[in-house]
Amino acid sequence: LYARPATKFVASFIGTMNLLQSRFVGRDGDRLRFTAGTLPLEAISETGEAPAEGATRTIGVRPEDLLAMTEAAPGTAPARVNSVVFHGRTLRLHAELGQGAPVVIDAPRQAEGFRFQVGDVAHISLRRGANCPVLPG
Repeated sequence: LYARPATKFVASFIGTMNLLQSRFVGRDGDRLRFTAGTLPLEAISETGEAPAEGATRTIGVRPEDLLAMTEAAPGTAPARVNSVVFHGRTLRLHAELGQGAPVVIDAPRQAEGFRFQVGDVAHISLRRGANCPVLPG
């Protein structure tokens, strides 16, 4: 249920999950490539099928599957930080992507160079190997 929720409803009550409206841009083997605004995402095709190019789908991304950096790099998207919340071993960033989509990022509290404050721009990317589900309707 946590890693592969079948619906948006299940994804919303088992932990925290970002539900990002994303556009299908292609595939690489069994990996489907999407973009949520300018944020590149990958998902695994459960059925082996891919949507039509340009089709919109909801992609579920867990906060721990997003990385936040202070500098822009290839494969990152800017997100304005709205809050930073202490969560024990992690700090939880509540941010907003350029198109206004809310996004939650969990970062290790002891991460080198992690100095985000409210109002900063974090450059976020998908963690390599993250398994993001494509969620129906």
